[in-house]
Amino acid sequence: MNDLCPFPSAGRPALARVALLVAGLILPLAGVQAAPSRLPYIDDNQQCRGQPLPATVEHLTGEAWKLDTKGREVALEEGMSIDEKEGIKTSPSAFVSLSLGDGSRVVLPSSSQVTLLLNAQYAIPQVVLEQGQIESYVIKRKSDHDRFQIVTPVGVLGVRGTHFRVRNDDQQSLVEVLNGQVAVSRTDDLPDPTPRRKRPVDKPAGPVPGEVQVMARQGLRIHKQGELKPVELLAAPRLLGQAGKTGELPVWQLILQPLPGASRYRAQVATDKDFLNIKQEQFSSSPQVNFTGLQAFFYHVRLSAFDEHGLEGETGVYDIFYYPRTSRVE
Repeated sequence: MNDLCPFPSAGRPALARVALLVAGLILPLAGVQAAPSRLPYIDDNQQCRGQPLPATVEHLTGEAWKLDTKGREVALEEGMSIDEKEGIKTSPSAFVSLSLGDGSRVVLPSSSQVTLLLNAQYAIPQVVLEQGQIESYVIKRKSDHDRFQIVTPVGVLGVRGTHFRVRNDDQQSLVEVLNGQVAVSRTDDLPDPTPRRKRPVDKPAGPVPGEVQVMARQGLRIHKQGELKPVELLAAPRLLGQAGKTGELPVWQLILQPLPGASRYRAQVATDKDFLNIKQEQFSSSPQVNFTGLQAFFYHVRLSAFDEHGLEGETGVYDIFYYPRTSRVE
């Protein structure tokens, strides 16, 4: 709970509003702690909510850049704030996790770019996916409208609380829901028939014509035309064992059980169980995945597989202590 909202109960809305007013008057004079750029607010259910923006860079692996409102690049660092109309771009070997003020989190893998927007009417954070992929963990809330939106070149994803992935791939976007549900609409199905990239999406409350619900363990390919039909995701592949090679650059090999219907496999290595601090990821067309350059550590390993349509399936997580051996024992 935010310290600026000591009375979040629906039965005491007046006290909550007074608390916000007092906070707005006192914090600028305190000197010890700077005032937040946007104060918490009371939502329609008289609940105190932290403003989603600005977001904070929680973890960074590799090289990435902050994009200001004019598109100028600055080297990204942990602890940086990313505000409305600003963005992030990651290099081919980078991973970035963002923490939003409302508790939601967004992870950008390598070669990805996003811009952050805010729907002022509902205080909805909007992530415009320009390139690559994002993985989102959105706080669940009861609401008459979306609490989070992902905007792609071909569709808009409305979320009220879930764990899901979105990826731009050529002329389509792919969404995979791991927990909760996501409402998908094509940009052409929204009230404004001429959407512009980076434009806030004022999606109305209630069902939208052409909207499709994607449930947990389902995926969907979004094209500009054609039927939007969710399909079941592949199950997570099982880890059978480990192998590797010694030397100055040791190789750590993960051996997976072949999964029927899988066209390729993905393995991610992170230092935290939530996979917000990802160190490496590798893809393989066979059920053997190799890593190099990792330090000795207790890692969390996440495995998944892609189906013939390019949809990534469910994930299986393993905890492994990896110790690279630089030479053979004679």
